Amino acid sequence: MNRTEHWKQTINPSVEIYNCGQMSVSAKTEQRLLLSYCSFTCIYLSGILTLVNFNDNLYNVGKYKFLPVLMILTFAEVIKLLFPMLQAEAPTIIKIEQRAYPKTKTFWAKNLRDIIKFLFNAFCLSIFYYLTIVLFGAPILTDHEETTMLVITLITLTYVSTSLHLGQDHTVDILTGVYSLKSTILSNALKLNIQMTILGTWLGAIVIPLDWDRPWQAWPIPCVIGALLGYLIGHFITLVKMLPSLKLYRKVHR
Repeated sequence: MNRTEHWKQTINPSVEIYNCGQMSVSAKTEQRLLLSYCSFTCIYLSGILTLVNFNDNLYNVGKYKFLPVLMILTFAEVIKLLFPMLQAEAPTIIKIEQRAYPKTKTFWAKNLRDIIKFLFNAFCLSIFYYLTIVLFGAPILTDHEETTMLVITLITLTYVSTSLHLGQDHTVDILTGVYSLKSTILSNALKLNIQMTILGTWLGAIVIPLDWDRPWQAWPIPCVIGALLGYLIGHFITLVKMLPSLKLYRKVHR
């Protein structure tokens, strides 16, 4: 065995241990960041639902009057993009498809294309949601405002919020079921949020045809509230799942 081979065998274990340590720190940083995401969502969305209930706005969730609430929800999701700045490390948890672009006309052209692409994807997804909702029994010739508000709610919770954190290309991949990249804690959490939002919308529709004669059974109030609750529960599930791993990490590093 020559000196070079001996040196490689001596150094490689140390390098592997260092790389594992770096990966462990990075993973825990991303977990703490995602934990702050979920905690923030559980707090602000619970507050929104409480205000909607106690301010007699429950019956406006199927009207265009509910749009400001969805705008507040979107703004809260944008605020979450600032959370990495509060971390000691610089995690790579957000916007997988981010790249470095020069500050030229090409940069602005790229941004314009992204905006057009985002609006086009949102429009196509809106048509898909609208047709799907109608096929599941929504009124065809009436209640267009109500059905449109349910579509806007679903777009906000499944496409807009996910695109802010994962990028629109990967969001479309998740929504279409062709997501091929390696799973991360962020992509798994966002996928769960989408699934719980859709599930909550579907479960909310169950109470509409029941003969309870309650005002909140009117279309599409149960579906909109179900979507919001599903989105909230998705974050809460991620929050609960991550707590044991963070506690174990603290015990190991004491």
